Amino acid sequence: MAGCCLFAHAQNVPQDENFRQGLLALKESHFEEALSKLTAASSEHPKDAKVHNFLGITLTSLGRNEQAIAEYKNAIHLDSTLQDAYRNLGFLEWTDHQLAAASADLKVAVELSPTDSFARHYLGRVYLETQNYPEALAELNRSKTALPADPAFLLQISAAYISTRRPEEAKRSLSQLISQPLTDQQAARTAFLLLRNHENDAAIDLLNKIGAAKPWAQFDLVIAYLFAHEYQNASDSAGKYLDDSPPDPVAAWSLIGIANAHMGRIDPSVDGFRKAAKLSPSNEETWLNLTRELMEASRYPEAIAAVQEGLVANPKSYALHLRLGAACLSISRYLEAEAAFRELVAAGDPLPTSYVGLAQVLLRTGRAEEAASELTSAQKKLGSSFLLSYFRGLALVRVAKPAEALAAFQEALKEDPDSTEAQMGVGETQLKLGKLTEAIVTLRKIADSDSKDKQARRLLSTAYRRAGDIPNATKYAQPETADPTPPAKDLIGDFFMPEWQSP
Repeated sequence: MAGCCLFAHAQNVPQDENFRQGLLALKESHFEEALSKLTAASSEHPKDAKVHNFLGITLTSLGRNEQAIAEYKNAIHLDSTLQDAYRNLGFLEWTDHQLAAASADLKVAVELSPTDSFARHYLGRVYLETQNYPEALAELNRSKTALPADPAFLLQISAAYISTRRPEEAKRSLSQLISQPLTDQQAARTAFLLLRNHENDAAIDLLNKIGAAKPWAQFDLVIAYLFAHEYQNASDSAGKYLDDSPPDPVAAWSLIGIANAHMGRIDPSVDGFRKAAKLSPSNEETWLNLTRELMEASRYPEAIAAVQEGLVANPKSYALHLRLGAACLSISRYLEAEAAFRELVAAGDPLPTSYVGLAQVLLRTGRAEEAASELTSAQKKLGSSFLLSYFRGLALVRVAKPAEALAAFQEALKEDPDSTEAQMGVGETQLKLGKLTEAIVTLRKIADSDSKDKQARRLLSTAYRRAGDIPNATKYAQPETADPTPPAKDLIGDFFMPEWQSP
């Protein structure tokens, strides 16, 4: 489609001999002759924008892009309404990957001529490359131009369809991709997009076809198996990858750890993560994976020992200091937990996490007033935050300040209107303050949205009883026999996954 850039209209241009011969030579692809004649014509008519536009087309055809850009800009300077020049300049900037400039010029071309399918097509291509996918698809659709079927374009359009949640269209373009000869890099990208579009089997098939001779394909196959929930295959494939003395054994051991965690095999999982951490002690993610799995298995002393070992190699790791505080808090080693959280607070933690961790230690050790003070101080430093407001509300409840607690829970609810915990805090403190009407409204919203929430039902029954509504008090006091089913854990989201590899 590149030849389409040779667009221009010959109306209202000088009809002297140099121009006529230059235009004829350009039409017959005699570009050197066209350049000579059109250069002469531009000397005779230096202020004619259209002549400069044709000269730009000729220079583009000769591959002299910088000079062509200068001629298109001359044409635009002379006539700011010359749509041809904007379109041709925008196309040339796109081919040179000057995307910001191409976008600006093609937008003007489209404004000047909304029906110009060429300008709209390449504006869409610019949007594709800048990953402005909604606008890209809109412009490509408006252009009414047949889309190319080359792998590079199909990769871009597939990513656009996936990002804009158009899985069927993505499936069609990915199917076209699979049927074509692909470079290793294109094949890796195709497999990744197949996974993103939940076509796990197709991704696995593609990576298997590439074969064991390509280490990157072996590695990516392990990740594909993980996303397909074929955890045994993932673990086995990672083992085979390790047998070949791969360039990235750390990532392979991490994947073995993740695969075994999915299968509930704690010891092999811990072993995989531990090997990864030993091989790359300066990589904090390996220690975070290891300690997360140890904590999941309630092996807290081992988790604490592991995070301390990780801190020797990564003394400035925020995440590992935070993990140390969390692990110590989990087994009531409050002095160590408090020290870890206070170190982060003293270092000026820009996030609320360490302040909340410190507040939890203080609450558990009977220092609720101090917890409220620390959280108030944190809010002054960091600004509004759901976590800070919510835990401040809990602390104020402990020190019998329900009015202030209610205000804190309401602040938390503004930050996260869907938080059941904050709604419960509001409802419970409203009840304590005797605001029965408000408490009933708040608690009923929770109870009606989840009939298995026993705490909400109990508090709501109490509120109705105090309000003298015995039938509703009795209704919500009825016990629920079924316990709520805990949500399934997304372990892939919990662990730090090694990155997809490209050749």
